[in-house]
Amino acid sequence: MATVQETSRGLTASRIECFDREGYLVLPDLFDNEDLQPAIDDINRAMDAKVAELLAAGALSRTYAEFDFEHRLAQISRETDQVARALWNGVLHGPGFFALITNPKLLDVAESLCGEELIASSTYRLRPKIPNYNYGAVPWHQDSGYFEPYCDKSLVLTVWIPLVDSNAENGCLWVIPRVHRGEIAPHRPADGKAYLEIVEKDLPPGDWICCPVPKGGVLLLTNRTPHCSYANETDIVRWSMDLRYQNAALPTNAKIRRLPGESTPQGRSIREPGFVPLACHPPEADFLVRSRARGNEVLRTAEQFAELRTRHTPTPISDRWGKWWGGEANNPGRE
Repeated sequence: MATVQETSRGLTASRIECFDREGYLVLPDLFDNEDLQPAIDDINRAMDAKVAELLAAGALSRTYAEFDFEHRLAQISRETDQVARALWNGVLHGPGFFALITNPKLLDVAESLCGEELIASSTYRLRPKIPNYNYGAVPWHQDSGYFEPYCDKSLVLTVWIPLVDSNAENGCLWVIPRVHRGEIAPHRPADGKAYLEIVEKDLPPGDWICCPVPKGGVLLLTNRTPHCSYANETDIVRWSMDLRYQNAALPTNAKIRRLPGESTPQGRSIREPGFVPLACHPPEADFLVRSRARGNEVLRTAEQFAELRTRHTPTPISDRWGKWWGGEANNPGRE
């Protein structure tokens, strides 16, 4: 497994080469507990609020407040999945989430791979993998399967961040290394679930690598690296977040000046020659998170982040698989 130590200012050349060669990289100790706790606090506040609402409506029997972060949602979900549904994906946008997305340690790593004009890309996600839950297993896919085809050959970096220790038993990710320079495999709608899948006959050949990541670590993936996760077979919730970063030269709906040579939207259909989309994943809002050339356009406060997330008007993504994706299916699977 490609596991390395990070430097204090991003990745060394040899570690960048490892990521480029393998298509993934585990950094086992990027964060301290203090870096992660504000995001966990955001989750707990949102959980408390939804629990109080359901208690008042008679839809939940008790608070389950005696259980810790790793166990509480599992207990609640035995009664109702309404709390989980109020938390997962990109619903929350509190100050703790913004602090994690903009953490300098993380931005140093992202800049090492994506460049100094850095976009915090669309599709940040919160993933509570609940024991014995219908959406527990996520089939093999590439994140580019959900993105605009224009961005297939460029790097849109996924940073997968467990908020508890992740392992094979509670549903860490699996990857297929060294196949990310090939084409995007055919994807199809997964039966009865709101995500895409690559069926086994279409999977690129290669070893399947299990990637356990401790709390404080991260897993880096390219947008073309096939990955999946299996069901959580423990009694804890495998909490994680996944964030995405890209160079500002790629299509982005961030409200920034475009520099010479950067992509600008063109055309109205994926089938038009020269078509350039509004963003690599236009349903959601991008923002400039680090810049040397336009530092005054960097989004700097949690209040700005919350306003951006709540006021953004979603734009449909191109229909690349012959079936319209709407709602949750526009988003990468709950990994």
